[in-house]
Amino acid sequence: MKLNKRYARSIGANLPFYVSASVLTMVTLLMFYLFYIAGTGINAYGDAFFEEYRLEDATFSTYAEIPDEDVPALEREFGVTLEKERFAGVDEGAYRVRVFVPNRKIDRYEIQTGREPASDDEILISAGYAEENGVSPGDPVVIKGKTYTVAGTFLRPDYLYMVENVTDDYKNVTTFFLAYMTPAEFEAQFGGGSVNNKVVYGENADELAFRRRVNDRYFLSGYLPAESNMRITFVHEQADMFVMSSWFILVIFPFLTVALVCILLGRRIRAEQKLIGTLSAMGCERSRLMLHYSLFAVIPGVVGGLLTAAAALILARPFGSIGLADYEPMRPDFTLPVWIAAAGVVVPTLIYFAAAMLRVRSLLKVETVRLLSGQVGSDAKSRRILSRKKTSVRRKFAVRQLVGSPGRSMVVFLGIFLGAMIVAFAFSFIDSVKAVGDQAHGEFGTFRYEYVLNELKSGRPSGGEAVLALPYEDGDGSRFTLMGLDADAKLWNLTTVEGERADPEHGFYVSTLCAAMFGVHRGDEFTFRSIATLEEHTVRIDGVIRNGYQSYVLTSREKAAEIAGLDPDRYNAVLSDRALDYAGDEVAEIVSDTTYQTQMENMMRAMGGLIYAFMIIGVIVCIASLYATINTMITENGHSISMLKVLGLENRRIDSMILSANHLLLIPGIALGTAAAYGVMAWYCAEFVEIERIMIPATLSPKSILFTALITAGGYAASLLLLRRKVGRADMIEALKDGRE
Repeated sequence: MKLNKRYARSIGANLPFYVSASVLTMVTLLMFYLFYIAGTGINAYGDAFFEEYRLEDATFSTYAEIPDEDVPALEREFGVTLEKERFAGVDEGAYRVRVFVPNRKIDRYEIQTGREPASDDEILISAGYAEENGVSPGDPVVIKGKTYTVAGTFLRPDYLYMVENVTDDYKNVTTFFLAYMTPAEFEAQFGGGSVNNKVVYGENADELAFRRRVNDRYFLSGYLPAESNMRITFVHEQADMFVMSSWFILVIFPFLTVALVCILLGRRIRAEQKLIGTLSAMGCERSRLMLHYSLFAVIPGVVGGLLTAAAALILARPFGSIGLADYEPMRPDFTLPVWIAAAGVVVPTLIYFAAAMLRVRSLLKVETVRLLSGQVGSDAKSRRILSRKKTSVRRKFAVRQLVGSPGRSMVVFLGIFLGAMIVAFAFSFIDSVKAVGDQAHGEFGTFRYEYVLNELKSGRPSGGEAVLALPYEDGDGSRFTLMGLDADAKLWNLTTVEGERADPEHGFYVSTLCAAMFGVHRGDEFTFRSIATLEEHTVRIDGVIRNGYQSYVLTSREKAAEIAGLDPDRYNAVLSDRALDYAGDEVAEIVSDTTYQTQMENMMRAMGGLIYAFMIIGVIVCIASLYATINTMITENGHSISMLKVLGLENRRIDSMILSANHLLLIPGIALGTAAAYGVMAWYCAEFVEIERIMIPATLSPKSILFTALITAGGYAASLLLLRRKVGRADMIEALKDGRE
């Protein structure tokens, strides 16, 4: 008995199913490969780049500059590498520049394009700004009134994620960049400039002892470990998130699509129950039948897996580059490991093979007589549904189709659900990012500007409200800001999550972001330490202030000063409802009421391609799954279609009767898919709060819900249009040879 002769004939007869199932497999694997290639490539690049260009372990500043002659002694005594970095900030109106003298030992730079400056009139600028704004080597750039020629562009390890200030939540390459000048030119333009100290700890270095010595002699004013520096940590954090997302996609998304394909495989096999019964009755071995039909099932896995793996291997760099939107123009070596590519072929293939084996096995357990009659899996009871109701034949037929074939109905529902979920998730991401600006403005307060000063001042500022803002850390080195406000402060938001007004004069309060990051709540005790003296302090938290964008503990200026060991009238930040006239060297950072809105706009501009690609994938999933399902439904209803033709019904009416049954699943599929997308977005916002350092509000606007419904319904309609011709081509003579009715 040569069953092998049936392969080509059966594949040709069921080609639409195999194409659709292969497309679903390809889409699933494509998403997995995309995130995996991006995450692993960025991680490998980051490790190599950090090592080659000597990434810092920490940056710190002191009130008294460390003399050059003290540096070698500190290095020998504590087993560290120490380098002073000189820099200056310049505001040119249309853009802001942070100018450096090149480092020689720590946080060195790599030339991306061009060459080293050959004279004092040439500079290097950061590659991200140059790429974003079309600046090339040889172009002029004005800094502090002087025109310089760009000799080249660069990357440095502590600025691979280009945030202007460490408190920012998204990169800025549109109006901010770094520049390197020759030491002589920097001296001529800025004198000594400002100083930061870079440190790398040796294997046997005592970090805490080193910090205590520096504070005792030079008075630490700030200490930022690399693991708390978003410019550094974001490289691996987002790459790790990509890798984790890839495995999440491989587990969850394929589970749904593979389940969908497996249900369809089961129905295709059940449709051949008469042939299976005949072959079994003729003595064909059970194992041979199971293997024969299982080999049909592996086609979507092998074809879809091989095509996607080949595409991923060839297009690994374009795949991985999609994940580079948030970084400086890095050049990772994106590759797809052979074992991952092989897994992409083997895993779905084995699942489809096993599903087919189990389905054939279950059929062979049924009596041969029932298989020969073709009644296995049919539901005679469904034919009596609405039999006594006076309603249209079309409605009765639709309801019986849904109830009598729950597996097929589930597949249709899954196709609509998956398509709606993916499209709605893309819209939800866009809406959530856009909501950050508006919500941040309300949660910050009514001030328009926050000026962070370079030095401590006394008394009250001539304009605005005084704030004492000092960096502190928990036992693991994670940072937050200890903030002190005056009793009459009005510009800062003091509304708690319960809707009450906080009372900083008589207690300590945390922001919602701080509460989420450190796991503290109202009534808890929170222990933290000074970054300078490392002295520990424990306070009782009296409430949580609604602010998901800044991590802080808030109290009165007097209490904050007492903890810091400062005079109670000291301050180093000013809140104002109007622009204040501070000299450039007085201000370290300016946060405006539009800062977060601008950052989120930059995020959407950078990630827009990836988000809209998700929408396209959702539409493909919807069309492919529905096409395969409805094609199966039409095949299974060949007898009914032929009978309706014999009775003289036009193709248009037959289309309506056969295909309209699935309309009832459209609304619940879209509704549940949209709800699931919102739930996934809410989970994402909560799960990655420590990586993003921001509490993004999960949002899905009515407009986006409407667009999700329209796009999903459009995919559904497209699948119906593709299949209407099949109803018209149904051969009534061949179908009526089957006398089941």
